[in-house]
Amino acid sequence: MTAGEHFIVRFWGVRGSYPTPGPHTVRHGGNTSCIEVQVGGRTIILDAGSGIIRLGSDLLQRSPEPLEISLLFTHGHGDHLVGFPFFAPLFERRATIHFFGPRLTGKTIEQLVTPYMSPPYFPVDLQKLPSSRTFHTLTEGESIVWKPGQCAPEIVNGDKRHGKREREAEVCALAQYTSSHPLDGSVIYRIEYAGHSMVYSTDVEWNDTYDPNCVAVAKGTDLLIHDAQYTSSDYKTKRGFGHSTVEMATGMARAAEVGELILFHHEPTYDDDKLDRMEAEARKQFARTRSAYEGLEIDLLAPRSERKDR
Repeated sequence: MTAGEHFIVRFWGVRGSYPTPGPHTVRHGGNTSCIEVQVGGRTIILDAGSGIIRLGSDLLQRSPEPLEISLLFTHGHGDHLVGFPFFAPLFERRATIHFFGPRLTGKTIEQLVTPYMSPPYFPVDLQKLPSSRTFHTLTEGESIVWKPGQCAPEIVNGDKRHGKREREAEVCALAQYTSSHPLDGSVIYRIEYAGHSMVYSTDVEWNDTYDPNCVAVAKGTDLLIHDAQYTSSDYKTKRGFGHSTVEMATGMARAAEVGELILFHHEPTYDDDKLDRMEAEARKQFARTRSAYEGLEIDLLAPRSERKDR
């Protein structure tokens, strides 16, 4: 790592289920799931909810040179795909986009994503756009690695994750499948760089126990971004929907001994004041907790005392 490098996590969409613009969501934001990670000179995007629309335009404005983007999908539900057809780099010849995601219902990530931007559902055909695109379907425990001096990422088999190839990697993202989001499952991602890490764990629901594999993935991470869609009282009628309560999120944070917890995938019917109350309750259970909002930016290479909201 050299001076001036960063591991920046930016929040562009923090809602679940569907976008909710309006005065009642102005502080936290109404766009659905999308997080940008700028790490080791790489651009990694987690999910393509409506938040990716503004991110795409921003990337084009701040990157006059050729764009190399890795877009990681957790699953195929609409709130995590709704912004995808309007992601501006798709329409740019200078953009190279690598898509990663799970195999769900027997479909590759290409088969899951392509129909969303193809007739008769959309007037522009993804396969005819000028950007360069490659699709990679991940299997259980595989890692994506970005090696020094190479633009394109590679996939490393889980058995080799702690071998020589991973040690040579500059940036590494581990994919962990989970069946805790009905009906087809989802993927949790852990991104590592320069001895620091973050975990993106949305659209998960825990019952009496936590999946030990998911706890292991989150173990000791600097930053855990975790689904916390419901209050415990509302969860009584939402059980089985595939989303967590504040208590489930803070429980995972304690079990995995993480550095900081970010509550994410906010219920669309909750206003800003209710989310503030949920954050205050979460801090009683895990002190280092914040509620995600659009515009939140965290640099994991900065000392914890300097990681202020921007």
